[in-house]
Amino acid sequence: MDYVLAVQAPAYPLAGGRCATESAFAEHLRQLRLRIGPRFARLVLIAPSLTDDEYARLKPGLGELSEADDGVQFVPAYPTSVSRPGFWLHHLRPVWKRSRDAVRTASIVHSGMSTQLGHPLMAMVNLAGWLAKKPVVFMVDIDFRRHAERYRRLGSWSLKSYLVNRYLYDPLKWLQCWLAPRMFTLVCLKSASMVKDFGQGRPNVRNFYDTVHAEHHVLNADELAAKEAAARDASRPLVVGYFGRLAPNKGMDRAVEAVRLARARGADVRLRLIGAGDCLEALQHQVRDAGLGDAVSFEPPVAYGAPLFERLADVHLSVAAPLIEDTPRAAFDSMARGIPIVAFDITYFDDLARASGAVRVTPWPEAGGLAEAFVELAGDRAKLAGMTSAAVAFARDNTQDIWLKRRTQWLMELL
Repeated sequence: MDYVLAVQAPAYPLAGGRCATESAFAEHLRQLRLRIGPRFARLVLIAPSLTDDEYARLKPGLGELSEADDGVQFVPAYPTSVSRPGFWLHHLRPVWKRSRDAVRTASIVHSGMSTQLGHPLMAMVNLAGWLAKKPVVFMVDIDFRRHAERYRRLGSWSLKSYLVNRYLYDPLKWLQCWLAPRMFTLVCLKSASMVKDFGQGRPNVRNFYDTVHAEHHVLNADELAAKEAAARDASRPLVVGYFGRLAPNKGMDRAVEAVRLARARGADVRLRLIGAGDCLEALQHQVRDAGLGDAVSFEPPVAYGAPLFERLADVHLSVAAPLIEDTPRAAFDSMARGIPIVAFDITYFDDLARASGAVRVTPWPEAGGLAEAFVELAGDRAKLAGMTSAAVAFARDNTQDIWLKRRTQWLMELL
């Protein structure tokens, strides 16, 4: 029997039973396949399929999986280029058939909340699993409940968009989270407040961290000592890093502005942006217009693991400026490499700040707060070194293997 996993993160089919997906996620799938063990014949991945052009553009940051070597089979659900009307007119029935066929040979169905309601792949897989009376693992990465409010405050949405999302899409998402504890075997919510509100004490509803780093990715004692020494060295500029998609919701324009403000106050702060995305050109223009060419650098995305960690070797701080609720795995990858975080005070980073001691939160969504934190830590290198040590300790206690074991244990207990 199979372990069926449905996600909205796209993949790309390759010849010979291989596929490509975002490199950190590929490693996560590889480790998940190892963790679930021989009781499952395959891990069957159901996901949207990248177009040829998207694959060519994103290829440097992708990792490959194969059915023969990794035990992962990719079932393309629909092309990412399909519009909402196109999905409902031409792809609804084929996606339902693929979902139903995959679920038929499943021992466990692992899915989550449909957030792309015009392409409701996740809801279809959930329904197929429930109708087939299969154990369903339902996971939610992001607390969506303040999205509409935040977008409205940012001025990113018109009144119409706000009303449609607040009174149509959000209730549909809320309904999924209300039904899941009552219908499915295990519900994992990456938010303590969501567990409280939707779980209401039910034993099948748990809070979790969705990490991808392994024990060997975490700095060892000698590496940590060197990282702490570098953090204490006030003669060096404060190097701030970001790695991931350069998308509008990531708020990197705020990070660039924070660097400008911090440097205006006399702090030698540098920013390194590693990644690609829709905002790259606009950010490059912002850097040129602000005269920050010597302070802000851009680097293309690289594969997860040693190539990425080499680029982070001299980074002191990571910056996270999400304009809506976000739960980036990069937060744990940063901490594994001894890089504490300055972030907006959204729910996820508030929780991490309290739990780890390695996150400095600032008021959302203002660049001024980020700048203040940069100036503070550039001038207090002992505090920065302490956060560095706390980051590594927290990452070591929250590796992917630890969390996969916990999730497997929860599921087996409930089954």
